[in-house]
Amino acid sequence: MTEATAEATPDFDQLPELDQAVESRLRPEIRLRSTWDDQRSPTGPLEREDDVRFLLIHHTASTNDYGPDEVIEQIHDFYALHVGPERGWPDLAYNFLIDRFGGIWEARQGSLTEPIRGDATGGSQGFAQLVGLIGNHLEAPPTAEAVDSLTRLLAWMAHRYRIDTTPGATAVFSSRGSNRWPAGTEVTAATISGHRDMSLTTCPGDAVHELLDRSIPQEVERLRQAALVEANAELDLEMTPSAVAPDTMPPKIGSESVALDEPRADEAAPPVAGDTGDADRHAVSAGATMVIAGLAGLIALRRRRIEG
Repeated sequence: MTEATAEATPDFDQLPELDQAVESRLRPEIRLRSTWDDQRSPTGPLEREDDVRFLLIHHTASTNDYGPDEVIEQIHDFYALHVGPERGWPDLAYNFLIDRFGGIWEARQGSLTEPIRGDATGGSQGFAQLVGLIGNHLEAPPTAEAVDSLTRLLAWMAHRYRIDTTPGATAVFSSRGSNRWPAGTEVTAATISGHRDMSLTTCPGDAVHELLDRSIPQEVERLRQAALVEANAELDLEMTPSAVAPDTMPPKIGSESVALDEPRADEAAPPVAGDTGDADRHAVSAGATMVIAGLAGLIALRRRRIEG
């Protein structure tokens, strides 16, 4: 977390009313595990991830050509693979799954209520919550609906776990072990990272990884600032228009969908839409800092009035 952000961010742990108001605005619609599992329970104990420092994005490397009525069948297939002899994990690897139509699904049991530790091919470094996009994004970019849902899910999770998502923000931790980062290695990772940053893999596909590098962090941050401004207004904190950054709601990121399964790592990346460019990125970051700084000052003033 940068020094400026650390100084300006409201202390949500000390402001439960504001925390709840922001979270209620950020939380997207998530389909409960019970909507798909049909008695597919974990095959072993699941552990809490008590120190969540970053969010990790995967793709399932499965087909992109599926209909809305085939999503649950695909989730059943992922579950069977993950708990079967090939993987041997106790449950679906990811905390959440997102389909090409924008549906968000609770995957690993308990992930809606607490931070559950996930698994990953190549090893899991820990310190993360995992999101899997249903599809193969070496073959095709994610749909606009999937990217919009991913952005909203990440914004909610980042608020929930107090993760800095300003563009360029990083987390530092000691790896618990992967084929890229052996156990004990000090790792510095972007707070929104792709699986390939943590393990030797092509996951989550070139198209998604480029979005993680270029546009998703600033869209996540803009969502968070918009929710903070709205929550502030609901709680009737006094603030002037100059403290509010313009255009705080993010546009949707456009892309398309096509087909197939885990291909070679040297395949050219599909075209990626929705990059806002360096100038917009710096403007978003500066605007977000203005919003938080203004709100933090007003919250502190209100607290002094109440406590005084």
